[in-house]
Amino acid sequence: MSTFSKQVATAKANAIETAKRMALKPLLLKHPEVKAAFNLLPAKIRKDATLSLSTYGNSVFIAVTMYDLDSFKDKQLTSILERFLEWNATTNEYTSGLPNKDFRFDKQCRDDKVGDFEINVGVYAYVKSDSPLCRIVVTGVTEEIVRKEVKQIVCA
Repeated sequence: MSTFSKQVATAKANAIETAKRMALKPLLLKHPEVKAAFNLLPAKIRKDATLSLSTYGNSVFIAVTMYDLDSFKDKQLTSILERFLEWNATTNEYTSGLPNKDFRFDKQCRDDKVGDFEINVGVYAYVKSDSPLCRIVVTGVTEEIVRKEVKQIVCA
């Protein structure tokens, strides 16, 4: 068998294996762990939540965006966040535009048919622009001097 034929056979075997894994991915959406995670969201929030699959990995994404909150201590928000206390959590804060925090919760799961997968829940919270309880304030100023080398290729 020629080198090219071996490479074609290897590429074909890889493609078939990838196709088998991809065919199983939609099963994740109906997995009991995913349903349980989705149901952790309050019923009135679920209608606005989105559910999606990762294109490349075995991850399921659940996302909900909340607007017009009085603050990040709003009971509607905190009642959701409390439901994910046992999950791995990260928070990102944004200060351009409306006061905004992204709360991310991740959970590792295992399924005999699909293998390892992850559930990612994102809660994207926006405070009202005129909220008396929460606003963006300038707490300092930093200056940066950027120095970049300019390079080119020189050949003899």
